[in-house]
Amino acid sequence: RWLAVIAVLLRFGCVSVAGGAATAGAPQWKVLVLGGTGFRGHPTTEALLHLGHRVTALSRGNRYWGTLDKLEKNGLNFWKCNRTVAVDSVAGALSDSSGLANCSAFANSSSYFDAVVDFSSKDAVEIKQAVKFLRGRVGIYIFISTHAVYDVSKNATHDSPLQYESDAVRPGREVSPLERFSLKSNNPRGNDLLECEEELLKQFNSGGFPFTVLRLANVFGPKENTMRFWLLHLWVRSHVPLRLPIHIDEVLEETPISMTYTPDIAQAVVRIIEKSLGEVCCAEQVQGEAFNLACEEAPNQRNFYNYVAEPLGLSYVETVEMPHNKSIVLYPEIVRGPLSNSKALEVLGWAPTDLQKAIRSVARFYDRVMLDTTRFRREREIMYGKCKSMLVDDGPRFVSWIRGYYDERRKTELYDELDDEDEDEIVLARRGVERSKGRRGRRRRRGRSADRLREL
Repeated sequence: RWLAVIAVLLRFGCVSVAGGAATAGAPQWKVLVLGGTGFRGHPTTEALLHLGHRVTALSRGNRYWGTLDKLEKNGLNFWKCNRTVAVDSVAGALSDSSGLANCSAFANSSSYFDAVVDFSSKDAVEIKQAVKFLRGRVGIYIFISTHAVYDVSKNATHDSPLQYESDAVRPGREVSPLERFSLKSNNPRGNDLLECEEELLKQFNSGGFPFTVLRLANVFGPKENTMRFWLLHLWVRSHVPLRLPIHIDEVLEETPISMTYTPDIAQAVVRIIEKSLGEVCCAEQVQGEAFNLACEEAPNQRNFYNYVAEPLGLSYVETVEMPHNKSIVLYPEIVRGPLSNSKALEVLGWAPTDLQKAIRSVARFYDRVMLDTTRFRREREIMYGKCKSMLVDDGPRFVSWIRGYYDERRKTELYDELDDEDEDEIVLARRGVERSKGRRGRRRRRGRSADRLREL
């Protein structure tokens, strides 16, 4: 067990091979993570804590997966808050009496934060409220956006099928309100988050704090709240014996699927903070900029299902093509793409995890969750309920087969409980250093924190 603990500490750079603290001599950051205990945000919060930084997370405090308890044990300062701004039919958004205004610890704080990482702003009202409270108290504001913003942008002026950061442009309301309104209807969520980006740019150009945008693709990883990957994992595992072929959407069959692995977000966040604070060159490369974050592979649906099947020991996946309005499709959630991640690779020195390696890691995590009856009972019951809802008439037999399958595995396999150290080992899969060196062709200068985060 102690060897496992040491391995995890080495992975995060909490100790060096030669002994002593890896954080010795390195600056300690004060970071606020909005939405830092949820599915997308908790790996970033955890990584910052392991790197020795002072981290405060603000969220509703849902305790799915025991994530919040674990983060608090590791030194997290937690502020419970519902960020949703109430809306009155007459007065409009009640920004002075709801949302962040109701979070006393946040609203009464005058602390300066080296960085704010925002996973939770959903629209321009919420981002404006955050800007109001944090004005003059932020070194760099990192907003986590989505590549759905490209759905509500003007058509790209290039012939590449890739989506580049510069493609997310559209006319302002005062220039062409009708065109803007037409684009907005393509994807309401994409519109809301692009408005958040526009608000950050507006305040920055008016002398406000610097910001960076990270645009994520279809997000997957351990400890989901939607449980999409977990459901697909179990469906692929059971589809042959139950004769429940996986659906291929006829409309989306050849659509390349860009994926973002949640632990990879942390690496980009650390690099941006280092650059913006001047610990490595150069602040101007990240301030006021946007970066796409996605794995380098962008498979179509059929190939993605084969990726999911590989760690389950299945040599093929039986599929059936279905009309768009009748198919059960868990991925892709966002169909615009694929994303170009070249800017993040070149400017940030970002190295996304190999997609198949990440999928194997997450598959192993969910298999351990299914086998360990001592933990995550509530999450399993929620997942079973979602299975029944998703598969309707086939739901009950699907759940019955899954329960029986893992019951039998517990009888025949030597199994240890999934403890926190094992969990870290499973979740924080990173691609090998040699592969990332070979792809970029030359070594680049890196900051201390990013190097520690990347160590395996």
